This record gives sequence, structure tokens and C-alpha cells, in this order.
Amino acid sequence: MENGEKAIEELLDMYESGSEMYTGAIMRIDLSNGKIVYSENLKQITGVGKNELPNNLDELLALIKEVDVQKITDKVYNSEYEAEWTLKVSLKRNKEGFNTFDLIGKKKRKCDKDVLYLLVRNPDQNFGLMSPDIFFPKEMFDNSPQAIIITDKNNKVVRVNKAFLEMTGYTFDEVVGQNPHFWASNMHDKNFYERMWYELKSKGFWSGRIIDRKKNGEIIFLYSNFFEIKGYNNKVIGYMAINTDITNSVKKEEEITRVLKHDSLTGLPNMKGLSERIDDVLQKNTEEKKFAILIVKVDELHELIDFYGLKTMNRVIKEVAKEITEVVRKQYFASTISKDEFALFGCFEGIEELENLATNLLNKLSTPVQIFGERIFLKIKIGISNYPIDSTNPEDLINQAEMALKNSLRQSINFYSPELSKIFGFEKKMEDEINLALENNGLLMYFQPQIDTKAMNIIGAEALIRLKEANGSVLPPNVFLGIAKKNAFMDRIDQFVLEVTIKSARVINESLNKNIRIFFNVSKSFFEREDFIYNIEIMLHKYNLNPFYLGIELTEDLFIEDFYLAQKKIEALKEIGLKIALDDFGTGFSSLSYLNKLDVDKIKIDKSFIDNILHDEMSQRLVSSIISMSKSLGFEVIAEGVENKEQLLFLQKEGCYEVQGYYFSKPLPFDQFKLFLKKQKIMI
Repeated sequence: MENGEKAIEELLDMYESGSEMYTGAIMRIDLSNGKIVYSENLKQITGVGKNELPNNLDELLALIKEVDVQKITDKVYNSEYEAEWTLKVSLKRNKEGFNTFDLIGKKKRKCDKDVLYLLVRNPDQNFGLMSPDIFFPKEMFDNSPQAIIITDKNNKVVRVNKAFLEMTGYTFDEVVGQNPHFWASNMHDKNFYERMWYELKSKGFWSGRIIDRKKNGEIIFLYSNFFEIKGYNNKVIGYMAINTDITNSVKKEEEITRVLKHDSLTGLPNMKGLSERIDDVLQKNTEEKKFAILIVKVDELHELIDFYGLKTMNRVIKEVAKEITEVVRKQYFASTISKDEFALFGCFEGIEELENLATNLLNKLSTPVQIFGERIFLKIKIGISNYPIDSTNPEDLINQAEMALKNSLRQSINFYSPELSKIFGFEKKMEDEINLALENNGLLMYFQPQIDTKAMNIIGAEALIRLKEANGSVLPPNVFLGIAKKNAFMDRIDQFVLEVTIKSARVINESLNKNIRIFFNVSKSFFEREDFIYNIEIMLHKYNLNPFYLGIELTEDLFIEDFYLAQKKIEALKEIGLKIALDDFGTGFSSLSYLNKLDVDKIKIDKSFIDNILHDEMSQRLVSSIISMSKSLGFEVIAEGVENKEQLLFLQKEGCYEVQGYYFSKPLPFDQFKLFLKKQKIMI
């Protein structure tokens, strides 16, 4: 502990012990070294001259008659801690009115040292702690590094030390007689001071941080200890404040807080800052106002970073932050909650107001950003939740806005609804199931036979992924693949599908001596990987499979964004020896325009058309046109989803003889599929 802090501790110890006893002069004696400090009124109480005042225990005992010294020594060293004792002692020299004194003592254990407190009372004199300014030792008071103020019972300043004058810039004459409130900063409200005085009067002390103002107007942060000073009969005769300047540490603390609560790139508050703001506003919402959270997302930011680089996109994000704050101005609290997401929180009157704000944001942020000579187009999505309709819990409001955001299409605005919670609850459960399946071999491959209805034999199969839940249920792909795509599971699932399909194709064509082709499906993300072709080649080599027995089904969404790249990959697949089928044909808008540019082998008529061909004339014409066109362009054609004999007969009449569907077989586990392959003849 520093010397200044030691001095303050000694001063407070003296006051504390003196207050526990009665009015008089107080002495504090460190029994480990005999050092003694005393209150200024010791001279008044004892009549001892200035040059005679003792500096240690030995000098004190030297002033007292020898007959009394032994009594004092016995009490000092033999009494119990905290036990109060009283002696009558006399000074060696006689002086009228200052002969006999009451000595009240108490020994305490402080910081592993024995400390003796003595209260000296003169029964012939009425000197005591009549005024608070003489209570503390002058040298200790004046030289303390802490700023000390003593007031009378009316809270008027009677004494301040040098540290206080240096700290505040005032002179002694400017503060004596003043109420300490005159240097207050006015940064605390009335309630602050009421609580402070209540605690001071009920407990006798108050400790805490207080903000004052120097003479030059500069703000100063203090940590203050306020005490009541009590005199005869335990009456309050004044107050003392011991102040430590913590301005520098507060500034550092504020800087740390600013860093912790703000995003380093944009300078906007971060999630912590947002949460605190929402908590604060909602707690003070006594007028039952409505509030909204809008989460604005820069979609596909990682792809933009890959293309333009981190430095450029950091500039873009800063520009987006600037544009958002310009749109909302002071109406909404703007924050950054992740690299690609901003959150806005504020009060609103009606839904139309929110729609207008979101639309303005969407329009503003959809304008290309000019950075380093580049015109960068951003895809923006906005999710909205509102208080108190959606929730009264701040964390839930943020999560609900996130749910609405995830349910938004590109360049769209979406409000939260309770149905989204059910959807996302199911998605979270399914996400856990997918993760568990990937870790514990819970993915399965089923195979649906493809039939040549001319020869009535099996010519191939489509490999279809399934997921086995923890409870044993087996789920079809339409239940979990969409969720798998959202949560970046598709690469692992695609790798599983590729390997199991190739492995199964080898078993079927070698051990069963069959000549059939197994088709597998592939996701957009897997198809676009640079190592897509290499992955297929590696697996073909690993299982030593002739590529003739492998086919791949591609959907139109693989070609939309980069048609040239898709062409090159199809050419590479053809060079390896795979057969290419164009899946879900007719469900897109541009399928016909692709046909003469893509080197595919087979057109697959989507099940949605087959479902309606018996009752819907438009479906009949579409299916007939697809079959006719495919044949004229030299493509094979196969129909999926054939579930009854009438559908089959219609297709045969139109010239489509390759089919798959429940009419012949549902998708089968591998062992059941092998049994199906052993059939000698397929019957209609």
C-alpha cells in the first residue's frame, strides 16, 4: 500500500475508534514501532506544549508519572483485543487544570499489527471535539495525496487540504464557508444526491463515484468516501469527504467500453451496444410505444470478398453503414451485428411507416457502390420484428428479425410471423438430425428402377438420398435437403452420394452381371466446385468402375448464372464417359433455349406433368411436345412419377418408353434393389 493510502487508513482508523468511544483527544499508536499520531486537540486537552508533544510511545510514557506508567504498560500488553479499559493518570509536572486525565484505551489488530487507540479526557476542562476541523492530525491531513474536505454540521466547508486545492484549482478563501455543491458538475440528478444523503445518514458513510467540476470548468471524476463526524453524545458535528482523482482511469475505462460496444470497421455500436440500448429504452417505455428492429443483410458477402478482395469490401461495408445512417438519421439507433448485417432499432407508429423505411433502405442500398473504380452491386435483404406484438423480450426480438431475414428472398423485405418460429424450430431440429447423420452413418442411398417398357427390362436406376433419424424414421430428400443447403452440409452429402453411387454401380454390374446405369443428382454448390470433375475421376478410380455405368442428372439452376462454365463441365463429364440427363425438364423458363447448346443425352419429364396427364389437356399437350421435340433433336426421353397403367399407356402412345415410378417400384434400399434386379421379366 502506498504511503498516502496508509496515511488515509490511519486517519480513518482514528476517526472510527474515536467515534466508538467518547469525545476527547485521540491517539493512535502502532505497537510494532511505537509510532504515534494524534488529533490536533491533544494540546488543548492536556496542556502539553508544542515542543513536548510525543512522537512515539516511549516519549508519551516519559510525560506520565512513573506510578501510572506501569498501569498503562500492563493494560497495553495484557488486555484483550477490542476490550475497552479506563485508567486515571497524571503528568509528571503539575499545571493547574491539567493534572489528572482519564485514559480510555482499546487494542486492535490491523494489517497483522497491534494498534492501540487512546482517548484522552480532561475532567477539569470542557475541551473536546467541539468542531470537526481539529479532529485530524494536521501533518497527516495537509500532506495526504487524497483531496480531503471537512464541513460543519450545516455542510459548510471549514477545512480543506493542499491536495484538494491543487486538484480543483480553487484557493482556500474561495471554498471555506461554501456548500460543496458549488463545484458540482450538474451531471448528477436530484435522485443521486438524495440517495447519497440517505445512505450517509442511515449508515454514517457513503462511498461511490461522483463527477465534479474544477474552477476552470473542466470535468473531474472522483471516487469519494463521505463520513459523518460525531462529537459528544454521538451527535453529528460535521462531515468529511476523502476524494481520489480517477479521471484518467475513467477515460481509459470509457475508451475500453467504447471499443467493446462498437464495431471497429464502421464505428457503429455492435451487438452488445444494441442489446443495452434496447434494454434501456424498453425499461423506460412508460407510454406503451411500439418499437421495431430491422436487420439489413448484405447477401453473399463472402462471394463478393472472394471476387473483389477484403480491402475493397471493407470500404463497401463502411459506405453501406454511412448510407444506412443517412436514411434513418436520428429516428433509429443503427448498429452493426455482424460483418454483413446491420440492425436498426426505433419507435414507429404503423406498419406502413416500417414498410416505407425498409423500401427506402432497399432502394438506397441497391444503387451500385463506387469503390476504387469498381461499380459493385449489392443484394440486400431486410427482416423486421416489432415490440410488443412479436415479443417483449429484447433477445427474442432480435432472433425474430433474424428469422424474418432468413425467410426473405433476394432483394426483399419480410416481417416476422409466429409461423416462422415453427418453421425455424423444425429447421433447427432437422439441422441437428443432419449433423448427427453425417457423424453416425445416418445417410442412406435408395435406388428407383428405370424401365424400358418396350423390352420390359431394367435399364438403370436413380440413386436417391435418404436420412435416418435418431428415432429410426427414414426421411425423403424434400424434407431435409433444403435445410442442408442453408447450413452448408451439401458438400459432405454430395460427396457421400457420389461415392455410394459409384460403389453400388460396381457391385450391381460386376457381382450381379448386369448392364445398367446408375444416375446420381448433384447440388449447385458441388457442381460449381473447382475440383468437381476431379472428385468424380478419383472415385471412379478408387472403385475401378467403368464410367459407362454412371450417369448424372443436372437441373436448370446449374446453368443460369454461368452458362459457359456449365458447358465446359458437361463436356468434361462426357469425355470421362458419363451419361448426362437434364432433370425436371419443362419446369424452368429457359429450358428450350439450352437444348441446342448443351451436350446432354437424355431429357427427363418432370413428375408434375405426369401427375396431370389423364385429366389436364394442357399437361397432355406439354408432355407430347417434350417427347416429340426430344426425339427430333436426337435426345433420349424418360418420364418420372409414373404411378398407374393409364399414365404408362399414354406415354407409350406418345412414344416415350423409358419410365420410372411407383407403378413399377418405389425407391428401394440397396439390398431390396438387388433382389428387384434378379427379376427375369418386368410385368405391366
